[in-house]
Amino acid sequence: MILFLLATSSMAVLAQNYIVEQPITGLNQPVAFDFIPGTSNVIITGKLGSAWIYNISTGALVSTFWNFTDSVNSNFERGVLGVTVDPNYAVNNYIYIYYIHLNPQASRVVRFTNVGNVGTAPVILFDYQLGSIAGNHVGGNIHFGRDGKLYITLGETAVSSNSQLLTNPKGKLLRINSNGTIPTDNPYYDDGNPATGNDDRIWVWGLRNSFDFCVSPINDSIYASENGGSSRDEVNFIKKGLNYGWPNCEGYCNPYNPSYKQPMHTWPSPLPAVTGIMIYNGTAMPWLYGKMLVSDNDNGIIYLCDLSGNNNSDSVTNRVTMLDLLGLTTLKQGSDGFVYALRGGYTAAGLIYRIKPDLTGIEPNGIPVNFRLGQNYPNPFNPSTSIGYSMLKDGFVSIKIFDVTGSEIAVLVDQNVKAGDHSVVWDASNLPSGVYFYRMTANNQSIEKKMALVK
Repeated sequence: MILFLLATSSMAVLAQNYIVEQPITGLNQPVAFDFIPGTSNVIITGKLGSAWIYNISTGALVSTFWNFTDSVNSNFERGVLGVTVDPNYAVNNYIYIYYIHLNPQASRVVRFTNVGNVGTAPVILFDYQLGSIAGNHVGGNIHFGRDGKLYITLGETAVSSNSQLLTNPKGKLLRINSNGTIPTDNPYYDDGNPATGNDDRIWVWGLRNSFDFCVSPINDSIYASENGGSSRDEVNFIKKGLNYGWPNCEGYCNPYNPSYKQPMHTWPSPLPAVTGIMIYNGTAMPWLYGKMLVSDNDNGIIYLCDLSGNNNSDSVTNRVTMLDLLGLTTLKQGSDGFVYALRGGYTAAGLIYRIKPDLTGIEPNGIPVNFRLGQNYPNPFNPSTSIGYSMLKDGFVSIKIFDVTGSEIAVLVDQNVKAGDHSVVWDASNLPSGVYFYRMTANNQSIEKKMALVK
């Protein structure tokens, strides 16, 4: 079992134990993955030229879905990158893959029909010839919006001026129909021909290299991670037609410029290279419901970000994990409500992590992990309740009470405690009915549980 610390920017601390598993290992330079509905399978892109299907339950390789090695340019940041499954997969069996084609060098999105876990009937939906490029800042990922349209991120191919041009797709988030045609309600649609006038596919512009983005499963909002140049990484709230400022602004514009949409959050130098991003809506970890998780490639941290975007997020203490998971590129929520994170990029030891809660704080052999925090009794209670806890070894213990806003209500323990079993009583006679949280911290680890006061 591994301990994680989860903290919101509003200081409403929600400490929680998590178990981290490795259901799939042995991946060579994976980049992105998606779940295949109605199965236990995931499809995974491999930078060097493959797309595989694995069984997430057994960890076994099911098939090579498609082999791009004869046509992919995988040098530097290029390769087989993004993948998404059609929202109507149960009907059409469509899977879409974004990769960099070798000759001519081009950003491509190809639609495949999955037949027996093998890609068939490839159809090119997006094909933009890149010409000669440095090889970095090619994006990118692909996801469907709640509107049924396919969205694509492209980097500015290391030429910053591309981001401020409406005549090409570089440094943009694009929007096309699932058959490759262009929606006429795109904000810069003019003549339907991307090669003349505006590139009609542009949804937003002024991006540097949005490695990934997500569509909220709760509403139709889109959020994108953004790799900065030297001073700030970002998370952006994507809104139709807006300019996100690169290269004129990196992070928050100073001075403020109303022509550019400010980021929701930024990370200061040394830049962590933010990558995977998701909004959680499962039931397995209700404390995460409706919250944004962002991973990074350089430190392997998963951050919890405030969706109101008002905390500026300039602190690595605003994190879910205290563990270095290494080289994270993608975050996904499984049908089981657990969080799945891909370790990928340039590593030949790629894998998928499964992150799930441990609600007991106890190892499978029954031994406390440094300490154990029990559920208060009685619960619900009025007006007092007893909280039991155990220490595996002597150490400093803090037990505090918080209300639902995150405000500290009481300190029950704040001292050195001997190894063994202990308990403390909390009297809430002067407090109103409601849900309260109690958090125990010892040996740089924390567990929090909730209780109900009913009068």
